[in-house]
Amino acid sequence: MKTIYIFLTKSTTICSRLIYMATRSEFTHAAISLDDSFDKLYTFSRKHRYLPLPAGFVTESMYDGIMGDSDNMRCGVYRLNITNNTYNKLETILNDMEFHRSKYRYSILGLLFCWFNKAFEREDHCFCSQFVYRTLSESEAIQHNRLSSLVRPMDLPDLPEAMEVFKGTIGDLRLNGLMPMPGEASMFRRNM
Repeated sequence: MKTIYIFLTKSTTICSRLIYMATRSEFTHAAISLDDSFDKLYTFSRKHRYLPLPAGFVTESMYDGIMGDSDNMRCGVYRLNITNNTYNKLETILNDMEFHRSKYRYSILGLLFCWFNKAFEREDHCFCSQFVYRTLSESEAIQHNRLSSLVRPMDLPDLPEAMEVFKGTIGDLRLNGLMPMPGEASMFRRNM
């Protein structure tokens, strides 16, 4: 068995504030991590730190960029235990997307349609939670039962496969790590 993570945040960027005003959700951004270091988070987001566009497939880290400068940014972490075969499928999908990252675009229209609860699927275009749900479905880490273009960040913790292991600030996560699984020692992080 392997463990992967859904990483949710709510930043103070203009985009995050707009999404929050529209949804009133606790979290406004979603990413996938293949390990508990959270040094490489796969998502759809801005490509440049200070500009919301262009946006597309990117990797982020809780140690640099907007997250690295935001000890008080709210975050939630959800663990999914998956088979080795599923992990290999997921890793292959993410590696392929990373290799071809230039073809992927952020789905601004998809985000607007999602707000109105209307499906809008477009090849090679995603918003963050759509990407997370679609990728987890394609790798068979979760059972696909809805259109990915209707999935918001706050829908992801409701997945039957997801178990909450942290909720707080990024600064606290860096200091204290994740809640241990039963029978497991605590995973503490050092501030980097």
